[in-house]
Amino acid sequence: MAKKTIKDADGNYNYIRKTFTYKGQRFTVRGRTEKEAREKQYQLMRDLESGIAVRQHAAVMRQKSMTGDLTVSDYSQIWLETYIKPKIRKPGAAKQKNTIEEKSYDMYVYKLSGTILPAVGGLRLNEVVDTHLQQVLNDEKYKGRSKSHCEKVKIVMNAMFRQAVKSRLIQFNPAEDLIVTAEEGEGHRSLTPYEREVIQKVAKTHRCGLWVRFLLSTGLRPGESAPLQVSDIDFSEKLVKITKAIESGTENIIGPPKSKAGIRSVPLRDDIAKDLRTAIAGKKPTDFVFPQTDGKTMMTTTSLCNNWRSFSRQMDLAMGAETTAHGHIYDPKDVDKQGIPLYPDENGLPRNGHKIADDLVLYCLRHTFCTDLQKAGVPLNIARIIMGHEDIRITAAIYTHTDTEDVQAAGEKLNAYFLA
Repeated sequence: MAKKTIKDADGNYNYIRKTFTYKGQRFTVRGRTEKEAREKQYQLMRDLESGIAVRQHAAVMRQKSMTGDLTVSDYSQIWLETYIKPKIRKPGAAKQKNTIEEKSYDMYVYKLSGTILPAVGGLRLNEVVDTHLQQVLNDEKYKGRSKSHCEKVKIVMNAMFRQAVKSRLIQFNPAEDLIVTAEEGEGHRSLTPYEREVIQKVAKTHRCGLWVRFLLSTGLRPGESAPLQVSDIDFSEKLVKITKAIESGTENIIGPPKSKAGIRSVPLRDDIAKDLRTAIAGKKPTDFVFPQTDGKTMMTTTSLCNNWRSFSRQMDLAMGAETTAHGHIYDPKDVDKQGIPLYPDENGLPRNGHKIADDLVLYCLRHTFCTDLQKAGVPLNIARIIMGHEDIRITAAIYTHTDTEDVQAAGEKLNAYFLA
């Protein structure tokens, strides 16, 4: 029996709402009864399947654009459905021009729904100016969001408004010259001499020691090391061949590297080659070089993270991290449900026993390798090939990093020149 209509104390209807997701987009229907709401939901789902609702929605959007009533929120839905979603390629499919991973599409959706639309979604598309969008980035930076996050927000806004210009909905792209400021030290960095020393010490006993040393000595992306097979190691030529990687956003789907430039060979240093040869002795050409603990299965995205978490914890301990009697490193997150510190310091704040730097992440090994290439005198154009960078400006940005030793070395060269 159908549920009776619900009314409030004033005799007005309290409409029943039904919400559902169709192809990543949320839809809502309302009815005066449970039965009416469900019938509308089923009808809309049928219309979506047949394309009727999509065509009706597009017609409404066209009408709004003609009258100047099209909002940023309205247009973002058209843009995603028409220009971005069709670019998604199936997991594991070959990378082609103008295609993206589903993870990238999700990034567009998250940045829109979480940052852009709450700020400017209600504005008419033709009313948006650069100051509106620059304020979005400034606010995100003020909230302490990372440069990477702000850059992605900028990318999404620029792509969306650029397409609006091409579609002749607006005359100028207000996101064209936006600026993302960065705090000093933001982004990946190289290891300090002390960190490098601790890595070498911990690597002697940790089960992932050879893997970490390999990443540091070859500059491979972590996802490129997982599907690496014995046949990819050429000891006679002292090369490692990179032709595959775990596809970004997946656990264990093997695809090509990040870009065409990622298909490359990297030099294999003598010191790591000796230990690597011992580690893979007796393995078949198709076996993984760095398998999971069972010795056979390929590492997944999760196991890559877990391995580094385990290794960096041992680094933390080697640096003198303070622990409880049970070996737990005091952490600022050690609070109860009320936010009261479980292990307060002398000021009543959560005790922090970590000695390892917060910004020491797995990718620092790759960044360090690139700076090592520079210090070894490897030309920039060759370093780009070894790193697998599609754009040489990425390599150059790392090559421009200098430290005290670089400056002191330059001083010695100047002295040798003028005092000769």
